Formats: sequence, C-alpha cells, structure tokens
Amino acid sequence: MLIALCVVMVGCSKPPPPPPPVVSIPEPAEVQKGIEITEIDAVTLLPNATSEFTVQVVRNGHEGSVTISFEDLPGGFKINPERLEIKKGSSAGKAVLQALPSLGDKPVKASLAVNAKLREMTASQALQVIVDKVVRPEFGSVPTVLLQPDSSKTILLPIKRNGFTGKLPLVISGGSPSLMAKLEPMPEGKNNDDIKIVVSADTAATDGPVSLEVATTVYGRKVIGRIPVEVSRYPFRVESFRVIDLKQKANEVIRLPVQRKKYKGPLKVEIKNLPDGVDALVSPVAAGDQEVSVTLSVSPTARPQVRSSLIVASAGDLQTSNFMVVRVLAEDEEKLPAGIINVSAIKKIFIDPSDAAPLRRKGSIGGRLTLASKQALIDFYGATPESLESIGEGLAWLASCQRSDGSWALDGSLEDAGDSGTEKGPSPNPIGATALALLPFLSEGIAHSRVPQGQDELQQYQQVVERGLIFLALSQQRSNDINDGRLDGGTYAHALATIALCEAYGLSGDDRLRGHAQLALKYLLNAQHQAGGGWRYSPNQPGDLSATGWVFLAIRSAQLTGISVLPDSLERARRFVDSCGVGPEGLLLSRYCYQPGAAESAEKRSMTAAGLLTQQYLGWKKDEQDLVAGSKYLMENQPPEQGASLGDMYFYYYATQVLHHLEGNNFDLWNHRMREHLIRTQEKSGDFKGSWRIDGVPHGTAGGRIYVTSLAMLTLQVPYRHLPMYRLFKISLSTD
Repeated sequence: MLIALCVVMVGCSKPPPPPPPVVSIPEPAEVQKGIEITEIDAVTLLPNATSEFTVQVVRNGHEGSVTISFEDLPGGFKINPERLEIKKGSSAGKAVLQALPSLGDKPVKASLAVNAKLREMTASQALQVIVDKVVRPEFGSVPTVLLQPDSSKTILLPIKRNGFTGKLPLVISGGSPSLMAKLEPMPEGKNNDDIKIVVSADTAATDGPVSLEVATTVYGRKVIGRIPVEVSRYPFRVESFRVIDLKQKANEVIRLPVQRKKYKGPLKVEIKNLPDGVDALVSPVAAGDQEVSVTLSVSPTARPQVRSSLIVASAGDLQTSNFMVVRVLAEDEEKLPAGIINVSAIKKIFIDPSDAAPLRRKGSIGGRLTLASKQALIDFYGATPESLESIGEGLAWLASCQRSDGSWALDGSLEDAGDSGTEKGPSPNPIGATALALLPFLSEGIAHSRVPQGQDELQQYQQVVERGLIFLALSQQRSNDINDGRLDGGTYAHALATIALCEAYGLSGDDRLRGHAQLALKYLLNAQHQAGGGWRYSPNQPGDLSATGWVFLAIRSAQLTGISVLPDSLERARRFVDSCGVGPEGLLLSRYCYQPGAAESAEKRSMTAAGLLTQQYLGWKKDEQDLVAGSKYLMENQPPEQGASLGDMYFYYYATQVLHHLEGNNFDLWNHRMREHLIRTQEKSGDFKGSWRIDGVPHGTAGGRIYVTSLAMLTLQVPYRHLPMYRLFKISLSTD
C-alpha cells in the first residue's frame, strides 16, 4: 500500500523548482573618521613670560590645509599667531602663549578652546593655562631732597624685595641738563636693600622742584620709586649785604635778618675775613630764629681799612654765604690814611708839589707811585688779593698780544687770531687798541722809565709800555692844519691815545711825552663843535655824549699832568653835557641820553654814568642834588651777584668812577659787587687766560677782547688809579 502510494505520488507530480541563487551580501563599510586634535599639556607661565606649545592634528587620512583657531582666551593672555595654518603634508603647528605683565597678583587657572578646521570637518581640544601668584619688589618713600647748586648728595632709596631674589635692572629718569642723577651698582640677592643714588646740581641749576624716578621691570611690570628734589640756592641765608662802619675801640652789636625759605632748623653762623683788629662774637641761631646777633669789637690799634667779610651759615651739608662790608673808619674822615702819598716820588714828577696839589686832590695819579701807597689805597678802598691777581693775569695776557711794531690790534684779540672771517668783527684800529692796552699798565704805575717803588717784578713790562708809546708817538700826525697832532682811528681812538700819553708823561716826567700829549690835546680842542660844545666822529661835528665823555677824560688827564685847557672849551663842553640831560622834573641832569634830539634822546644808563662823571670833572660839588639822585640811579643798576656774562662794561667803567669819587657806603657796596663780578667772569685758563669774553657786552663785537679786558682791568684798578676828588688831604713840602 505504501509502495503503491509512493508510485502514485511520484508519477503524478512536477519536479520541484530549483533553489534561489545564493546572493553574497557585503559587510557594512567602515565610516572614515574626521580630523582630531591630540590632547595638549597644560601650560604654566610667569607674568610677562611666553611658552611655545604644539597643536598636533590627527588627519585620519584627510589631506589639505588645516586652520587652527583659538577661542575663549582668558584675560591677560595673548597667542601668537592668532590663527595657525597647518599645511598639506604636515600634522603639527606651533603657537606661543604669553602671560601679560598685568597677571601675577593672584593665581590664574583657566582654559581656552583650540579649534581645528579642514573643509567641513572640525575638531576642538581644551588647553589649560596656569599663572601662579608672584611677588614683586616695591620702593619705599624718601623725604624731599634739598639740594643747592654746585653740590651733590647721596640719596638712599629703600627697596623691599618681598622675597624676589633676581636681578633688578634699574633705570633713573627725570632731572634736567643742570641736575643729573647717577645710580650706584646694586648687590644681588639681599632681601632688603637701599639703592644709592648720587644727585648733582651744577652751578647753573635754577631754584625749583625736580622730579626723579627710579624704575625697574619685574615680570614685565614697571615698578617706580619717586625721589622729590628741591633745588634752592639759598634755603636759608643771613641777609648781611650792607656796610658796617666801625670806629676804633668800638664794641658794637648788630642784628642781621635770617631769611628762611626751605629750612627752619638751627644754624651755625661764622664770620670770615674781618678787618685786622676786628673780632666778632656770633650768638647761636636756634630753630625758627629770624635774626642773628653779632658783637663786633675793634682794637684801639686797628687801622682804617675796608674788608668784604664773609658770613657763612650752615646746617648739616647745606651752606650759604653772604657778604658784609666792614669798614674801620679813620679818626679824621677828611684825611686819607698816612702812607698813601709819597711826596718824594711826587716831586720827581711835579716841579712844585704845592702847585700840583689841587690837581692831585681832584684825581691824582700819586697813589700808583709806590707799593706802600697802593697798598694803603687797596686797604682803604677795597681791592683784594684776588682782584690783584686778576689784574696781574690781565697784564700778562695784554703783553702777549703786543705786535712786533709795539702796537696792538682789536681784531687780533679774538678767537682764531681775530675776526677777519666774520662780518661783524672789530677793525684792527691799532691806535685805539694800543691806547686801550697801555692804560692798564699805566694805571698799575708802570711807565717806560719806572715802576712803583717796591714792585720790581713789574719791570718786565717797562719795555712793553715803551714800545707801545713809541708806536703812538710815531703815528702822530704833524701838519699846518686842523689835523696837527691827530692820531688815526677816530675820535674814540684819539681820545684814548691822549689819555695814555698824558698818564705816561705824568708817571715818568719825560718831557718828550709832554709834547705829544699837548699836540694830541690840541687836536681834540680844535675838533670840538663850536656851537654845540660836544665831540663826535669828525672835527666840528655836532656831538654825542659817548664821544664827548671819552674826550673829556682825555682833557682831565691832561689837566692832571699840568697841561692847561682854555676855560671857553670847558664851558662849551658843559653846555653840551647839560643839553643831554633827560632826568625827571626838578632833577633834569640826573639822567642822560646819547644825543640831544628826538631820535637819540632816550635815557640810557651808560650815558647817565658818563654824563655824571663828566659833570663831576666840570665842577659839580659832592652834594649837588642831581649828582645825589644820579648816584642813587646807578646803585639801582648794580652788577649781578651771580652770572657768567660780563655785561655792560661801558656802564660799569663810568659808574665805578662816579661812585668812587663820592666814596661812602654806596661805593663800598658797588665796589664789592663790581670786583667780585669781574673776578668771576675772567677767563681762568687757556690761551685767553687773564682776558674777558665779549659775550653779552654792548659794543663787545666792535671792540673785541682788548676793549672789554682793558675796561675791566681799569675798573678793578679804580681803588688806586685815581684819588677820589672830593676828599681833602695835605701834602707837606718836606721829604719826610
């Protein structure tokens, strides 16, 4: 049954369909990774420091340039470059992270994002940055430093290192061309140090505050220490500039004000260079005191003299000084002290001393004749060893400038052997230059045939004087017209040469010189403007007070040697000088102008001094009200207490003579200022040692060093060049 069934079933059905083909299904493809940034190590920095880090990109098979950028950069940091390009074929790039100097006051721990981009693919990684807290040094404070010109001071500026042990590069700034500061080397490694700073002010430093800063840079941040400096020439000072007149055997208490600008503490005061026979007792000056008491005691044997006594006040390293002119009076104020007039020497010059006495009384050369007479006048009118040294150096310089023919030349007295290459330099003018150069030798008492008794060292200059006089004598014209006796170079040069010839004759008594002096005077008198009475550049030209002043000095020199002048000429000269008066109402002749007339009628101090001296020689009395007012005006224009420029030497030359003739306290004060100013401004070294510069001197360029040096020396010689004209003295006919 079974078999049958099977047969039936087989025989009755279709064959089965073939199985479906086997299809191979691939495994899913692996997805390609994008770019990646490897982990970056944290960066630890100090303030103002940098650190280079590497950005490593995993390309995962991707080619092309990768751009790196940075986000969320914390404050106080910088990255360079801000965008980084990692080129094809490279997988890494470098950047520099900087911590700014503003960091370090507290710890900083922050992060920033480092991003990478390649086409549409991006990646990011965090970068942690760390800045630890650091310590920086700091400067302490210092009190205001009080500094005087021409001084220096070492300042200790405290610095607290606060644990910092590294180097401190210090820089100092501030100051000025006249105030400099220098740092002393600083040791390393100490916990606390004082920085040494030397601050120096030169002589030109001006009063006022100056700010100095000392700075160092630590971790990129500037640390500053400030040093306040106050320059004060006189932080305190005894206001002593006055004349103290003392009688013999006097015991006088004087009280001097103390000016306090920057210092209120105690002071030590002492007095130096008092006249011989005068002692001083100075009371202590306590903190805050506004005056100092000084007791001056005069010995009965103290001789009449004047000294510029120095008042020195000090407090620690601060010191100021001022002068006080102390005069021991003669018992008889109307007499010069004994020893000034050497009658025997005068007799060799003047045949009749009694006839010559009135001339000497009004400005004699008699005081130059001996060392003893010069010394007496030096003591009595206030020359000093320093001023005499200046005169000696001036004589040496003038002698060195003399030319082979005995002359001098104005254009040979400046730098580089003259001003021939400049437009405004002086002309040679050998007559004027020779006269100017001779006058200081003559004023010292040096003639061609003699020197002051007791000063044999001056004999070296006798030949200098002789050669100069010979040059002038040979240069004098002889003719039958108005030019008879003329010396070339103009009115100024001729007037100066006349003074030189007259003084040389007065000193030597050589009659050969008298003839030349008379001829020179003759020419001047013939050149006077007959209508107006003055002198100018050429004969009979309406005058100006400058030329007239020099001519009148020549006339006066002739009178002092016994050469007479007609009264008419003097009267015309007086009228001209009066016409130049431009003083205030009631005191018209107390001030003067250059020339009458609208253009030149302004008051000028140089013309005022020249006018007053001329009026004195024309006969004004000592108490003439215009002279008193004029001398007060001169005192309002004293030489400066400080300064390197010579200034208006023309004015100083005339004013010193006016005040010397008047004598008294005004002259003593003026003479001190004038003398010290000339000593201070004289050249002290080099080829021009002994001369004076022309800088700041009116007409200095036209006259050169010969001109300014001659006037400066003649001004220094005033105490003994002429005797004051208003002081009476007696001359005995005996030779005792």
